[in-house]
Amino acid sequence: MAALLTDEQVLEVRARIRAVAERHVAVHGPDAISLRSIAADLGWTAAALYRYYASKAQLLEAMRIAAHDRFSDLIEAAHASTDDLWDRSRAIGDAYLEFAETELAAYQLMFAYPPEQGEKSAELQRAEQRSNRTLTLYVREMVDAGLLAGDAELIAHAYWASLHGLVMLRMAGKLDNSPAFETLRHAAMRMITRGARP
Repeated sequence: MAALLTDEQVLEVRARIRAVAERHVAVHGPDAISLRSIAADLGWTAAALYRYYASKAQLLEAMRIAAHDRFSDLIEAAHASTDDLWDRSRAIGDAYLEFAETELAAYQLMFAYPPEQGEKSAELQRAEQRSNRTLTLYVREMVDAGLLAGDAELIAHAYWASLHGLVMLRMAGKLDNSPAFETLRHAAMRMITRGARP
């Protein structure tokens, strides 16, 4: 008979499962992963894995929630790192790129691979709303301070769309013959900022 785990141990096991699953996503994409192959990597039977995640869809949703929360933690830390609004904006951009570079599979699950059709759970909606707030709050602060003018949400989306587009182009190897990534990044951010200045 299997030993009963504490709630904390269950959370640790689930985190371990998600970490292995993210490695599979990074190599094969979310459609190609299976609970059986993840269980094999863990040295488990598929039945043992089903005790923690009843389906692939449930596991992918848990991975998306965890990814959004880790992303939000990083962006919120960058937000809190300085009171200077321009420095805060740069710190948030740096943190965004750090996440995209160091957590590739998580980034793709959040932004590149849409979830399967169906209603999102309240927990996934909460995680998505939190990460959206982290990417709009600093712009709203800049608008309130008179540094930028216009709809804070639209400006934030322009920043995000530009940075995300550059990240995805780099992932696809489409920037190899272009100016350096940082040159493109700063030029794009500068142009959006100039367009949004009062």
